Amino acid sequence: MFSVIGTPHVAVRFAATLTESPGTSTVGGMFSVTMVDSIGRRIFLNDVRLNSVPMHEEVDTFGLPSRYVLTGAELPGIAIGDTIRLDALDGGDLTPPFQYLIVPSHLTLPPNATVIHENQDLVLPFTGAVERVLLTLTDNQGKRLRVNLQLESYTGQNKIFIPARDLVGLALGDVQVATDVLDTEVILKNGQLAQDVTFETRQNRLWSLQP
Repeated sequence: MFSVIGTPHVAVRFAATLTESPGTSTVGGMFSVTMVDSIGRRIFLNDVRLNSVPMHEEVDTFGLPSRYVLTGAELPGIAIGDTIRLDALDGGDLTPPFQYLIVPSHLTLPPNATVIHENQDLVLPFTGAVERVLLTLTDNQGKRLRVNLQLESYTGQNKIFIPARDLVGLALGDVQVATDVLDTEVILKNGQLAQDVTFETRQNRLWSLQP
């Protein structure tokens, strides 16, 4: 979910992907921000930052403004679920300063080496008004258990439920856990698309399935 502080006089398209490396707490990814003025031209502002780190300006083949970018590696210590702050500190003549506050949606997972049991239901909560939640459990023989939840109209559902009878189909031992959560949100202004955010988080864990 996201909120806008201030009144941008530009349209902002924010897109990001954060991926957790298997077996570690290291997070990589990419952030991309496009800004458009009132007549649809892509623009750069004087000072745009992500969590206080200046973003890089990219131009197209004609040397015109294209987008701002930043990698996950350029935000030291960032973790899945951390609040992301986009600051337009100096908009020049185009817009007064404004700020985006973005809380990425994600599944709340137990840590690596967690033991789950084939005779117990598995319940995993997730955050935010998501569009899609994908969870895949893969045993040491390559057999998969996959849950794909699509939410076209958010009704307050905030968890994935896997009954024990489905876990029984997996082999005992190590289980690889992979998630993919997509969140897309928009703020409309005067019937026109003004601000939108697309954020995807991917997590990886190694658990153990026991009787």
